[in-house]
Amino acid sequence: MGARSRIVITICMLGILALGPVSSAWAFDAEDLPFGFGPWGWQEGLQLSQENVRSLGLFGYEKTGIGGFLTHAEGDDQPSSWFGGHKQVYMGNVGYTLELFAGNTQRPVLSTFLTSSEPHFGAYGEFNRMYGDVGTGLAGTAQIFVTELGQFEYSISPYIQFSRQGLWRFSLSLGSFFGIGMSYSEPLEKVKLDITLVNEGLSFHVLFSITELPMTLGLGMTQEKVQAFMRYLF
Repeated sequence: MGARSRIVITICMLGILALGPVSSAWAFDAEDLPFGFGPWGWQEGLQLSQENVRSLGLFGYEKTGIGGFLTHAEGDDQPSSWFGGHKQVYMGNVGYTLELFAGNTQRPVLSTFLTSSEPHFGAYGEFNRMYGDVGTGLAGTAQIFVTELGQFEYSISPYIQFSRQGLWRFSLSLGSFFGIGMSYSEPLEKVKLDITLVNEGLSFHVLFSITELPMTLGLGMTQEKVQAFMRYLF
């Protein structure tokens, strides 16, 4: 891993510590072995995650966690990595999320699919309110690339969502690029779907979790590039 990537990970770790302690031992409670085919050829790696949940009164709860990827593709000298820490708080019908991240790939779509990028660090935030089965919210992302130019990118995404046999979300992205998107998450997250139309074209990603086996299958298509993989949870 290069010096720039190490700097990025160090900055992100300091920010994640500011979110609050995840656990006294910082032990991971979920490990995945992702294996698949993507824009850089066949790749394999390791995914780790840890999350704590605590109640806040009668109608609220808080989730605090960390997680990340480390994958290596055939013929690529440098591994692809992404690491982040998050805090989610829900009180009644109001919720917010804060996530700090760093890596040399973009923030993964559906927490899995990777897109090549320069080393960077950034933050993601979200606020939403539900009115029965209908909700509105605002999400935002900002990231700084550790390059000579020090490029800065951001996006602001207002959205509306519906909770009916799963969670449907329709969003609009404004900022460094313009796009529209739709996502769906089935109850118990057995199926996840994400479709986005941005300046570069259409992207489509879907995940299937097999309840009988500790396994997840995924397929993604972006700019005529395809990613397909199998993740095994142990």
